[in-house]
Amino acid sequence: MTSRATMERWAIVIFLTTFLLSSVKPAFSAEAQSKVINVAVPAVSLLQAPLFVAIDAGAFKKYGMEVRYIVTGARTIQALVGGSVQFAQGVSSRTVPAAVLAGADAVLIANFSDKLLFTLHGAPEINSLKDLRGKVVGVSGLGGSTDFATRLALREAGLVPDKDVAIRGVGGAPETVAALKAKVVHAGTLSPPSSFVAQKAGFKILFDMSSLGVDYVSSGLGVKKASLAANRLEAKQFLMAMIEGAKILTRDEEFALHVLNKHSRISDRDVLKQSYNYLRPYFLKVPYPSARAIKDTLDALAKDLPKAKDADPRDFIDNSVLKEIEASGYIEAVYGK
Repeated sequence: MTSRATMERWAIVIFLTTFLLSSVKPAFSAEAQSKVINVAVPAVSLLQAPLFVAIDAGAFKKYGMEVRYIVTGARTIQALVGGSVQFAQGVSSRTVPAAVLAGADAVLIANFSDKLLFTLHGAPEINSLKDLRGKVVGVSGLGGSTDFATRLALREAGLVPDKDVAIRGVGGAPETVAALKAKVVHAGTLSPPSSFVAQKAGFKILFDMSSLGVDYVSSGLGVKKASLAANRLEAKQFLMAMIEGAKILTRDEEFALHVLNKHSRISDRDVLKQSYNYLRPYFLKVPYPSARAIKDTLDALAKDLPKAKDADPRDFIDNSVLKEIEASGYIEAVYGK
């Protein structure tokens, strides 16, 4: 009797334990998996590919994140500052300082490429930058990276932006190619893969901005300082997933090309492969935002924004999260020694 009673009591305990766990665990699991993270990107370009690869490889799901991106063009930093997204991938050493100097809350916590990787393409009748005098150049949006790069290129040729050459925001990289084809603009500033789409369509390269020798945060990850303080673990895990995405991007060409095809909706494999081969060497393994890149940009930005002249590059960067990740050995573990 005692043995039977004991067995019955254990059966009740096991049943209750199983019942409680079955009722608690799914609720917890569903909550963890349903954490939606919204990310703003300026365009579906290869510069933002670490994000797209991380999404498709399931890197964010390891941390219970469902990441969704929104293409916001030149208003990517505004989307972050306004609070409609938790992160902004593709902000730059142009957009973050300009926003902060205007009083906004934003900071760079990573950057996956530190070169000015844009090319300016012209209609068949345009043979040089000087031929753009009196013409219109299309960019994704005024105040964004393509706008900044265009102004640098025009000044390099002795042209005054907005005086000698009009600059028009057309909405994004695909829209810039469409504007070239429709002859709405005479030239356009692009990054891969759209730059190779334009080139294949007969719009030759007038100027490669990488030749300027300017360091530039072109694939920056931005967050609000207030959000970083309140949700530091979330920022850390998001960045860890991004680092994994960058590793897969640079090490698994076939998967990377599949992801680019899916997100860019460009089916031309030659264009995608050209884009991939062009940009792959520029992606950073340890993605620190460069203070020199910020300084180079501030020097150029000072012509249009006087406050930039005396600004300290360190005011726009918070490397603490990445330092913590690097010190833990995570990056070496992901990439392998």
